[in-house]
Amino acid sequence: MALNTYAALQSAVLDWMTRSELTGQTADWITLAEAKLNRELPAVTDDNTLTGTSSSREISTSAISVVEPIGLWLVDSGTGDEREITKKDGFAYLDDTNEPSFWEFDDDATAPKIKFDVKLDAAYSFRFRSRNRFALSGSATTNWLLTNHPDIYLAATIVWGGGYTANYEQAATFKLMLEEGIPEVRNIIAQGKRGILTVDPALASVNLLPYYDGTE
Repeated sequence: MALNTYAALQSAVLDWMTRSELTGQTADWITLAEAKLNRELPAVTDDNTLTGTSSSREISTSAISVVEPIGLWLVDSGTGDEREITKKDGFAYLDDTNEPSFWEFDDDATAPKIKFDVKLDAAYSFRFRSRNRFALSGSATTNWLLTNHPDIYLAATIVWGGGYTANYEQAATFKLMLEEGIPEVRNIIAQGKRGILTVDPALASVNLLPYYDGTE
């Protein structure tokens, strides 16, 4: 099984610990693991696909733990071409139903959302780029860290699982793996940031966005 989803991580943790009876505890261990990971590692840039609702001017981002919104692109359903939507604060909300021209991010703690200047005239697909914390859940089933460095997630989670089961030898083993792996991932994130900073400015002038693998 590929270890790249929330459910797969929970299953793998119990397999490694040989404690299949503790299925109800893995969510807490992952939450505690993420608390450490978010302290040790900077937020990373990731792309998420969002789908709008016809006649609505809002899209919920509650499944994404957004630190900073970066960009939003409307994806043509037929060609896959993308049109960047302008991020703008304080625009007027229109009663029109159309393709959006502007968007803003409402970081309400209980219901974060993207808001458009118009009501959508179709259930458009969007690519949303943002800097995010690590926060897996039933609705946020994967993220950059789990996809690219599942060993870090697994180790961080088993540290807490070992503590819960009083298997301190196992916890110490995975803690050592975690302490060795975190600096490596931190360095990868830093290299990604430098790569973004050195992008040729000419690319921006023609509104083309180079592919980026989420390592910011």
